[in-house]
Order: sequence, then C-alpha cells, then structure tokens
Amino acid sequence: MARKATTDTIDLQSLPLVDEPDSRQFILRVGEYRARMEYERDGDRIFLGTLDVPRPVVEMGVGDVVMEKTLMWVEENRLKLIPTAPAIKAYLRKNASWQRLLLKGVQL
Repeated sequence: MARKATTDTIDLQSLPLVDEPDSRQFILRVGEYRARMEYERDGDRIFLGTLDVPRPVVEMGVGDVVMEKTLMWVEENRLKLIPTAPAIKAYLRKNASWQRLLLKGVQL
C-alpha cells in the first residue's frame, strides 16, 4: 500500500518552484507528484493560466503554495500580471496584497 504524503512529512515552503520556459509552466514537485501553473509571456507581461494540482496533494495546500511562489517569482522578475483562469482571479481577490502585480486596468 502506498504511503500518503502529509504536511507532517513534507515542508512545502522549502520545495523549489521550477520554471520550465520551454513548456511554459512552473512546476512544484511534491514527492512523486507535480503541481503546475501554466503561463504565457509577452515582453514584461505574464499571463497565468491553469493551475493543476494532483488530487492526492490538494488537501496539503499545494495550490496556495504554488500560487505564492509563482507570484513571488513574478514580482522578483518585475513582470505585470494578467490572470486568465477563474481560480487565479479568485485567489487574487482573497489575497488583495498581490493585486499590486496586476497590469494597470486588469479587472478581477
């Protein structure tokens, strides 16, 4: 029987977010699972698309960790954010401090 990953066994904050520019996605590996955030870049703009978190690690809060790490990456790279997926827009509505990254005029 496979062991279920738990928050007790994995420190999500210590896991690196990996940018895979060829496939246009950020990856966070959690044990044997890969959570990913799709994106498109156009100059100094980044369009965040689908966030895909494998079901076995959803309850660990992996989606929020991927979002936080992605938004930190966007800020560090001084990009303007354009969210395209409803889940990302909802996250930004709940976490208003990250709205500072939005391209001027973008509505949530």
